[in-house]
This record gives sequence, structure tokens and C-alpha cells, in this order.
Amino acid sequence: AKEREAAAKLAIQQKLEQERLEKERAEKRKRISNDTPKRPVLPKEDPTITAENVQTMVAPLKTRTLYEVLQCSTSASRTELKRAYLSLAKETHPDALLQIGAVADQDTERRFVEISQAWKTLGDPTSRRRYDRELQAKGISSRAGRAFEGWVAGAARAMDE
Repeated sequence: AKEREAAAKLAIQQKLEQERLEKERAEKRKRISNDTPKRPVLPKEDPTITAENVQTMVAPLKTRTLYEVLQCSTSASRTELKRAYLSLAKETHPDALLQIGAVADQDTERRFVEISQAWKTLGDPTSRRRYDRELQAKGISSRAGRAFEGWVAGAARAMDE
């Protein structure tokens, strides 16, 4: 029994060593392939900037605040935030949607989670103060983002005309 146990341990060690070596070889091949420069790929057609695709381009630059998720102003009281949270939660909660016969898709579930997280942060006075300080710190970059968005949208309109 001890011999079989020792043989099994040896087999496991050999298998682990073989997997480790294969992983090292794969990483080495990956490093070699990453070192060689790739040839640039030309676009199939000339990219045209329109007002429609500007929104897609700028979307990653936009950040929604938790106040926007709850559709409240930053000066809203805790009561106003709670009222907004409850009304939005009733609209997007998966169980509430089932009761009215609507089907909950991934977008509404994602929206419900967003709303719940916003309330979790803004409902607690300490985390709300911390979040408000973070917003103030990001204020400069968000204004810059809006300025850039306006510039891109204006450029797209100018090109359309």
C-alpha cells in the first residue's frame, strides 16, 4: 500500500512538473510573439464621424454619478434619495416585473443593481460624504470630458454640413 501511495505521489509530482514546463514554454512563445512588431492594418473604409457615432465614441469618457442613477440632484435630502430609490426599484426589480407580467432582461437587472448600489452608497451618511468628496476631486476631469464631448459633437456636425 505504501509503495502504491509513493508511486501515486511520484506520478502527481511528475504531472505537475510537466504542466509547469508546458506553461513556461507557452509563456516564452507568447513573449517571443509579442516582441515581433505587427504590421498595421488599414481600415476597410474611411471612418466617417457623424453625430450618431460620436455618442458611441464619447460613451467611455462619460461617467454617470450615483445621483444621476437615482435621478436626483446632489443637494437632495436622504428622504428624497430614498423616495427616488424606492420608485426606481419598483420599476426595475425582477420580482416586481414578474408580477406585472414583464420579462426581466439583462439591462433591467443591471439597472436594478446600479440603483441598489447607488442607494447603498448615498443612503449611508458616512459613505455619501466620502462619495461627495470623490466627486469634488473628479470635478475638473468631468468638466474636461464634457468640453471634449461638445468639441467632438461640434466637429461631427460641421463635417455633416
